[in-house]
Amino acid sequence: MISSKGGLWLPQWRRLLLIAVLLIPASLYLYESYRTAQQREASDSDNHPTVNLVVASLLKDDISWTHNITIPNLNIIRYVSDYLDAEFHPPVPKKGREALIYHTYLHDFYDDLPDITIMVHADETSWHVENILNKSMTFALSHLDLQQVLQRQYFNLRVSWEGACPDWINTTFTDQDDERKLEEPYMYEAFSENFATSDVPEILGGPCCSQFAVTREAVRRHPQSQYRQNMDWLVQTDWTDYIAGRVWEHMWPWLFKGEAVDCAIEWKAYCRMYHICFDIESRELVTSLEGERKKLLDKIDTVQELLDPQGGLAARKRVEEIDATMQVELEKALERGSSEAVRMDLLSDLYN
Repeated sequence: MISSKGGLWLPQWRRLLLIAVLLIPASLYLYESYRTAQQREASDSDNHPTVNLVVASLLKDDISWTHNITIPNLNIIRYVSDYLDAEFHPPVPKKGREALIYHTYLHDFYDDLPDITIMVHADETSWHVENILNKSMTFALSHLDLQQVLQRQYFNLRVSWEGACPDWINTTFTDQDDERKLEEPYMYEAFSENFATSDVPEILGGPCCSQFAVTREAVRRHPQSQYRQNMDWLVQTDWTDYIAGRVWEHMWPWLFKGEAVDCAIEWKAYCRMYHICFDIESRELVTSLEGERKKLLDKIDTVQELLDPQGGLAARKRVEEIDATMQVELEKALERGSSEAVRMDLLSDLYN
C-alpha cells in the first residue's frame, strides 16, 4: 500500500508487530545476560562462607581498619565494653576483658550464627600478631584460609608457641611467681566452675591472646545455656578484670574442641591456614633472625641506650636490616603458598 506521500505505509498493528519481532531477541538476550550474572553472583556467594567479625572494643577505640579486610560476606559487629548504650555491649561494663564480650555474642547470636565467627581485639597492630603475619590483623585475616577454618572448626589466629605451648599452664599449681602467667593458680577453679566439672585437665596449652575463628558447628557443641553460664560466672566473680579475662585465654580450645592442648606445628599452621609457606632453608633463616631480633630488642630501651648510645644505635640499625630481610622472606613464602601443589608438598607430613 502506497501512502499519499509516495512512501510505503503499514497499518498500525503491523508496525507494532514488526517492532515486537525486532525487540524480542534483544530482550531475550538482555534477560539471559541478567539471569546469568545473577546466577554467577549467587554462585560466588555460595562458594564463600558467611563470616561475622566480632570486635571487642572500648568506646575510644578506632576500628576503621576492619573495613580494609578482604573477606567476602564479612559482617562487622562491634561490641563496646564501656558504653552500655551501644548497639552491642556486654551485660556489665569492663568485666572479664574480651571474654565476657565473646560469651555475650555466642549466647545472643546462638540461633543466628554465620558459618564462621572471628573474634578479635580492637587493635590492628599489637604484639599479639606475630612478625610472620606482618604484625597486622588486617594482613592476617585477609590471608586466612576460611575453608581450612571450616575443616578445623576452631583456629587461634596467633600461631606462635612462645609462652603458650605445649604445656604452659599446670592447673595443679597454687602459687605462681612467674609474672608471665599470674592466672595459673586460678585455672583449676575457673575451669571447674565454668564447665561444672571436677575432672580438670592437668595441662592446658595453646597460643595466647583470645583472638580466634570458630565455626557454627563448634559453637553448638554446647547448648546455649553453656554460654549463659560462662557469662554469669564472669559477671559474678570477684576476681580482677585481668585475671577473669586471662583464665579464658586457656579454655577456648576445650570449649570448642574438647581438647586441653591445641598446639599446631607452627610452620605448618602458617602454611595451611595463612598460605605463608617456608621451605626448610627459609625456615631456618627466619628462626635465626627472630632469635637475634628478640635479643637486640632487649638493648633498645631508654636505660640501655643512655648507658650505651652506640650500642643502642647499632641494635636499631640491625633490627631494621632484619625486618627488611624478613619482609623479603615473607613475600617468598606467600609466593610458595599461592600454589596448592606446593602447599600440599610442604604439608605432606602429618599435621598436628
